[in-house]
Amino acid sequence: MKNISLIILTVFILSSCGPTNDMWEVENHGVLREIMQEQKIGANADLKDFENMPNLYALGALEGLSGEILIVDGKPFNGIANQGNLVFDKSFDKKATLLVSSQVDEWEIITLKETFKNLKELQAMILAQGKATGIDVLKPFPFMIKGDFQRIDWHVINAKEAKSQNHEAYKTAGLNGSEAYTDARILGFYSSQHEGIFTHHGSYVHLHFLSADESTMGHVDELVQLGVVELFLPKKKK
Repeated sequence: MKNISLIILTVFILSSCGPTNDMWEVENHGVLREIMQEQKIGANADLKDFENMPNLYALGALEGLSGEILIVDGKPFNGIANQGNLVFDKSFDKKATLLVSSQVDEWEIITLKETFKNLKELQAMILAQGKATGIDVLKPFPFMIKGDFQRIDWHVINAKEAKSQNHEAYKTAGLNGSEAYTDARILGFYSSQHEGIFTHHGSYVHLHFLSADESTMGHVDELVQLGVVELFLPKKKK
């Protein structure tokens, strides 16, 4: 009887430690507040280590805050501000000061019927939709948005050419844009537990966008929805 009880207990422990019903796990390297407040802008991750990961989605900042990182389904779009021009490095031959990543096998697509006029409204909608689809919203999760936008305010950071050592100076020295975009893609990560770690103070989301023709990318500072927008949330195992 004692041996049977021990077997049952062992099985229970192993089951508790096994995979959850989530098909994704968010991993982050670097701490945003340390990067911005203490100028710790050295490398915290090597993109080469992520090159062969299937279904990879990631965003962040390049080593030395020399540009922005966006990886969509294993395809990298590293944007670098170079003397007023946006230069793409579509390789994994870079390192990251900040990197947030996840592997998503399958997405659930939701057509958003309500419109959002800013990031705060979008953040609330993502939280509501996450809860509705059964995501544990107390844990970080990735999402994507695809559709038409009346305006996306964006920047590509550039600490190398900045005149002083602070976030605003890094943004000013880089590239900045504010335009309407049709059929744009946005990758984001939501977390109420990582403020100052991979989301900025006062926000639970970190987003990077890519234009439909893949000629423009950057960190999203603000956005306004225009037409129909689809929200992609990681699909849970049944």
